[in-house]
Amino acid sequence: MEYARDVIVSVSAVAVAVFAWLGLQTWRKELIGRARFETARNMAHMGFLLRSSFAHVRYNPTYTYEWADRVPREDETDAESEVLNEQHARTKRGNLLVDSLNKIFEVQWEAEILFDETSAQSVRDAVESYSKSYAELSTAVAEYFDARLKEAKSGKLLKDQDWLKELRHVIYQIPDDEFAQKVSEATEKLSSAAKQYVR
Repeated sequence: MEYARDVIVSVSAVAVAVFAWLGLQTWRKELIGRARFETARNMAHMGFLLRSSFAHVRYNPTYTYEWADRVPREDETDAESEVLNEQHARTKRGNLLVDSLNKIFEVQWEAEILFDETSAQSVRDAVESYSKSYAELSTAVAEYFDARLKEAKSGKLLKDQDWLKELRHVIYQIPDDEFAQKVSEATEKLSSAAKQYVR
């Protein structure tokens, strides 16, 4: 009788341990699934936010309130002020884009840990594309307005007006231009990688 009781107690202990282990595995899968879902949701949101941010930075009209906080130099000519005001506004818009890029880097780190290799690679490719687009845009802003300021100071046009025109096409958006398409493609990569974890 005692032997039977010992066997029952031993089997019960093993059964409790097995059920506890199964419960922990189920809980772990649920936590990982929830983390993947949240990462995918945040990633898709950040992709759409970045696409919108790039469009905002490149939006053609610039408004006077965007450079109202710029303090002009005393000896600044009207031509110089026009260039510096526009540069100030474009730089401020670009700073908003930096915040969004920093957030997508965080989401990329989470995706590297939680997603399968194919999805993680899609995220890496998209983030790299966003980074290259930002570098291209910020470089274009710096070079374009430096050149325009030289023109304003000298009163003469630079010889390479085609180069300035190319920079202008990067800075100022034309609907569905090549730059906007690159950003949209990166957003689509993020969205596709996220879809399998949101369903």
